[in-house]
Amino acid sequence: MAEKVDGEDDHRLDFFILINDKSFVVTVCASLDSNDSVTQLVSRYNQAFNENGEEEIQKAQGEIEDIIYDAGWRKFVRLAPATEKNNSASVLLHSVLNPETFYFRLATDGENTDLTQEHPMKSAYGPAYFHLNISSNLPRYAAQEIQFKKKFMGLGFNARVLVNGQEMCCKIAKPGQAKAVQREYECLKKIADCEHAGIISAPALLGLVVDGGDDKVIGILEEYIPHTTSVGRCEGGIEAVTSERKAKWGKQIKRSVELLHEIEIVWGDGKPENVLVNHETDDCCLVDFGGSWTEGWVDAELSDTKEGDGQALKRILEFLAA
Repeated sequence: MAEKVDGEDDHRLDFFILINDKSFVVTVCASLDSNDSVTQLVSRYNQAFNENGEEEIQKAQGEIEDIIYDAGWRKFVRLAPATEKNNSASVLLHSVLNPETFYFRLATDGENTDLTQEHPMKSAYGPAYFHLNISSNLPRYAAQEIQFKKKFMGLGFNARVLVNGQEMCCKIAKPGQAKAVQREYECLKKIADCEHAGIISAPALLGLVVDGGDDKVIGILEEYIPHTTSVGRCEGGIEAVTSERKAKWGKQIKRSVELLHEIEIVWGDGKPENVLVNHETDDCCLVDFGGSWTEGWVDAELSDTKEGDGQALKRILEFLAA
């Protein structure tokens, strides 16, 4: 599946696809023929995007991706062959953020489709990441000296890394995510500076990631919470968790949200999946302060408000009481 899809206008979509550590940018354009199947899919995608129809967006995107893979899988295999993973080999964060990139355009004649390789200026597709507005005395580490270990599921670039042998969580200001990473930094910094820092269950800020070329901040480094699960994805379901553990988690979550509000911080995307369970201490940790909301946990009109946090907290406690 594409890591992201960019639409410059109603007639063009750029699909960013990562295969075996190689990046592919496939441009899909609508034609003048309204009966063309690709043109119809591009139109469906744009209409769904304008109407915030997430389900229809995913459906149209999936159908376009199927066409891309059917037309280009032989080229993808040739340019990005599978290689045997060497777990002992050190992979640097810089190489993960700046993979070798190939550019293609989806060509169709109404019946047949193919991928045509192009060689555009990379700047036409924007930067691989943005610079954050951060002035801090936190330690700074160049992406070239940080070891990449694993990317976590979800939107944005959120990964487990090693910095001088210490495990940390790294969040990079990739296109479309810079505002979220900036907000996360500001929230965690405010928590670290407040009198409740030792009580609020949230990751500690440990450092900043800089672009080795100009020392501009492109990401943040946080405490890595050793976990195998979140409150929302317990093994065997929440029903398998003892009432004592659920009661403890509920108290920790409630107390943390109350203290966040005392220092004027809104958690934002409150939901069980954003509460990690430390497998060493069995304590909860609230994560994802990037701002957002999830249907079923926070109503859209209450997103990024204390009222929204209150709604999420109520529903999380009800979930734990199940």
